[in-house]
Amino acid sequence: MVNSALRIGFIGAGHTGTILAHGLNQAGYLVGAVASRSYKSAETLANKISGCTAHTAPAKVVDECDIVFLTVPDDAITHLASSLPWQESKCAVHCSGALTSDALSPAKKLGAMTGSFHPLQTFSSLDTQMDRLTGCTFAIAGDAWLVTWLNELTKDFKGTAAHIEERDRPLYHASAVMACGYLTTLLYAASSLWKDMGFSRSEALHALLPLVKSTISNLEDQHTQNMATGPIIRGDLGTVTSHLEIIQSQKAEVLQMYAQLGTSMTQLAQEQGSITSEVAAKFRELFEKYSDGKLMPKKSKCSADE
Repeated sequence: MVNSALRIGFIGAGHTGTILAHGLNQAGYLVGAVASRSYKSAETLANKISGCTAHTAPAKVVDECDIVFLTVPDDAITHLASSLPWQESKCAVHCSGALTSDALSPAKKLGAMTGSFHPLQTFSSLDTQMDRLTGCTFAIAGDAWLVTWLNELTKDFKGTAAHIEERDRPLYHASAVMACGYLTTLLYAASSLWKDMGFSRSEALHALLPLVKSTISNLEDQHTQNMATGPIIRGDLGTVTSHLEIIQSQKAEVLQMYAQLGTSMTQLAQEQGSITSEVAAKFRELFEKYSDGKLMPKKSKCSADE
């Protein structure tokens, strides 16, 4: 641990701020102050951490702490940073996955060191343990001393530091959204197909989640290309055609998603060598017919001469 005597503060007591504050506290760091848009939220968090004080004014956190985490929505970070009394002895850290360190430029102009520390993880309101921080990957950037400190913090979380170039932050965050938010969206769409069979969404999720968990478990042990399964991997063109036809007739709003994901999986299957280039071409042709999400496959336009 690097200088555990440093006082750590949080501005923002939502899901990310709460889990990080608890994580730092349990790892032996001194979490001394917290402020939030809702004083009740700040007080709730502070009451669970020995020696931590809740404040109504974010400036008090900066006054009292050496390193301050701004765990607020992305759009509020720069505005908040510009309103605080930073000094050369202070460090400002935001936890956005998409934004660069430039979001803290108002703090840097006043002499503070700045950086970013984004846990590649999802948190719920019930998370008050370090569990989801342990083994997590953290995207880190910023001034040299602060990056060193954040690297040591990552080690204390038994995590992995990923030093993402500033220009690549949107790409990094897009990947996170696809792996988390879009996975949720995909399950939402998959469970909606069960509704058309007469099942409730909760019944559908009860059936589907064990499959999802097994898939995730397999991913932990094998490379994606080597563990993917399903009709595209097997080259079952007829099966996939039947999927598209029934989705088109009964759940058209899911059609485009299925076709576009199928196109991506065709590429995966071809790369791992489970289907030939000829079969892959047939799959792409099939998905192209349905990829616009319309109720009928696309037809070529007739010229004026025909």
